[in-house]
Parts: sequence; C-alpha cells; structure tokens
Amino acid sequence: MSFALFIVLNGVVLIRPEDFIPEITGARLYLWVMILCLLTALPRLAAQLSPRELANRPINLCVIGLLIAAAASQLVRGHTVSAEEFVPEFAKVIVYYLLLCAVVDTPWRFRVFLGWQVVFVTILAAIAVLEFHEYLQLDAITPVLQPSLDPETGAYMTVPRMCSAGIFNDPNDLCLILVFGTFCSLYFAATSARWLVSVLWALPSLLFGYALLMTQSRGGLLGMLAAVGTLIWCKYGWRRALPLLAVCLPAAVLAIGGRQSDIGVSGGTGYERIMLWAAGFTELFRSPFLVLFGIGAGDFAEAIGQVAHNSFVHAYVEMGLLGGTLFLGAFATAIWLLIRLHRNGLGALPRELRSAWPFVLAMVVGYSVSIFTLSRNYIVPTYLCLGLAATFLSMAMPNPPSEARVSMKWLMRLTVIGIGGLVFLKFFTQFAGGLGV
Repeated sequence: MSFALFIVLNGVVLIRPEDFIPEITGARLYLWVMILCLLTALPRLAAQLSPRELANRPINLCVIGLLIAAAASQLVRGHTVSAEEFVPEFAKVIVYYLLLCAVVDTPWRFRVFLGWQVVFVTILAAIAVLEFHEYLQLDAITPVLQPSLDPETGAYMTVPRMCSAGIFNDPNDLCLILVFGTFCSLYFAATSARWLVSVLWALPSLLFGYALLMTQSRGGLLGMLAAVGTLIWCKYGWRRALPLLAVCLPAAVLAIGGRQSDIGVSGGTGYERIMLWAAGFTELFRSPFLVLFGIGAGDFAEAIGQVAHNSFVHAYVEMGLLGGTLFLGAFATAIWLLIRLHRNGLGALPRELRSAWPFVLAMVVGYSVSIFTLSRNYIVPTYLCLGLAATFLSMAMPNPPSEARVSMKWLMRLTVIGIGGLVFLKFFTQFAGGLGV
C-alpha cells in the first residue's frame, strides 16, 4: 500500500492535477497523499532515522542535516518568523526524500518506480509540446518569452521558450526533469528483453530531447551532455571515452546552435550570473558568523535582488559553510559511492541494479551539472535525484564497508570537500568575472 501511495504522490507532485481541474483547486492533494504515505510507511521511515541506519547512509545524514542548517541560518540571527515560514515547507521536501528511501526498497520496486517516472515525465513533456505549438491553451502554463538579438538585422525580438505546468512552469526546471526522464527511458530501452519493447521505451526519450531543445536552456543542455558523457565513460572507460567525448560533445553543441550553444562567460546572462555569485559571496564574507551559518535560507533574492542561478553558491551563501558543505557533500558522496561500487565490481548485484548502475550515475552527474547554473536547493526534483542514488546504494550495499559509512574519516573528508568547494567557488567566481570584464 505504501509503495502504491508513493507512486500516486509522485504523480500529484510532478503533474499537479490541481492546476488543470478547477474543482479541486486548493485541495492540497500533495499534503493529503503524503500524510497517507507517512501513516503506511511509518515503521520503515522510523527505522531510517535510527543512529545505526544514519551511520550506514551518509547521504541521508547530509539531507537531514540540510533541514537543520536551513533552520539554523534563520534562528541564530533571531529571525523566528522567517524560520516558521521557510522550514515547514522545506521539511515537506525532506519527508518526500525519506519516504522515497523507505518505500523504494527492493530492486523490483526500484525498476517499477523508474517506469512510472517515464510515464509522468512523458505527460509533462507532451503537455509542454502541445501547448508550445498551440494545440492546447492552458491557464496553468505561462509562456516564457526570451529577448534575443537578431544577428542579421541587429533588432531585438522575443523567442518563446518551452515550459510545462506546475513546478515545471519554467524552461530550466522542465529541463531538469527531462534529463532525468531521458535516462529512465534509456534504462528500460537498454534492459528490455525484446527489441520492440526496447523501441517503445526509447520513444519517450525522443520527445524529451525535442522538448529540451525547445526550452533553449543552456544549463539543461550542459546537464544532458554531462549525463551522456558519463554513460559513455561507464560503457567504454576513460581511455576510449575521452577521445570520443572530445570530438562529439563540442560537435553536438555547435550542431544545436542558437541560444543553447552560447555557453561562454563573457557577456550575456553567463556574465550576469557570475556577478550574482560574486555579490552573494561578498554578502557572505561580511563576517565570520555569516560564513558559518549563512545569510538565511530563502533570503538570497531579497539580499541580492535575484536568486544565485547556482545551487551550490546558493547553498553556501544562504546556509553558510554548514549548509553548503552538506549540500555539496550529498552530491559528492553519491557520485563517489556509485563510482566506488563499480570499482569493487558489480557482479554480485541483482540484475536490475547491475543494469541500472550507469544510468543512475548519469542521472546524478547530469543533475549536479544542471544545477550549477540554477538555484534549485529546496525543490522535490533535487531530492528525487539524490533519493534514487541513496536508495540504489542502500540496496547495492546493505552492509556498507567502513569507507562508505559515517565515521571520523568521512567527516574529515566531508569537511575538506566543504571548505574546498567554498574556496573553489569563490576563486572561480573572481576568475570568471575577470574574464567577463
């Protein structure tokens, strides 16, 4: 029952039927379905929070720690009202993550869950394409018109960018779930026993690819290329993959052309975003106290004027070294453990997990690259990605070795990652900003 309810919860979260059915507007379906999931999955959820399980699952510890860091960033400055407004909403996202880890707990459920993600993303992409080409007129979708300079005439014009409904009513957000859905689709296409079934599973990836191009999102394209590159590495190894990637990825960017191929720092929105990162770090380094706890979760836009357009910068500035370390550490730990799993050999894993490994790694790498140009620290898709990596690892390593558990060595490694990430982002921002001047 809990697994079926969690599938329903994902459909409600991703598609948001309240946006299309006026009669149920304001019904808060997400909250009610989540409560039912909590009630049916409570024993397994509670087991995850035991000290032993948290010690075995460092990604879970990072994610739960992010909720504490978000609350601390407001409370240490006495901003109780801001904490009361922000923390409960973020807590719902963390509960979603914990439910995913608690409920998707067998290889069969993992595969079925990925299959439903293909269904949900296909619905989102189909809605987006139909609305973009004016076959649908939906009040829930607000078109995004991007100002663009025509290189031939020198005149400014507006170019429509595809988006979908609900939390994906933004081209960049839509890209995140499209990249994710593409690799879910390719996983089934690559592992189905019959060629006709493989073809049917591959078809949604073509829809997702077309929709991604119509979003004209540079971050989405970079995430897709990073995920594809990761998949090629998983298949061929570094020695054979690097020459192939060195030729094919730049060629793909040039072939796509348009706004998505303009990924330089100098000029345009790239330089503007670098300046936002620099402004955020200037605010953060006003005092050692802020460096540790941040300027307050949810307060970047108010302090700087816009969001950071970089989830890692956003985490460090809003939640300080504490929250930034945990956010970066969650992704770094997921990628490191997935690679380590491969180095130790995948032969002992169940077939469903063994065949899923390259696609899970590609999803996590692609998502982490995408959010380098987007601020998406507190939304469900981010924790859907991390949750899939965490639940995959928990099934692949039910008794993790000491190197993969929470320990003093892991904490020291996490501290180095956190401080190193802050230093890198600070100097990268200064260097890239200098190039754009």
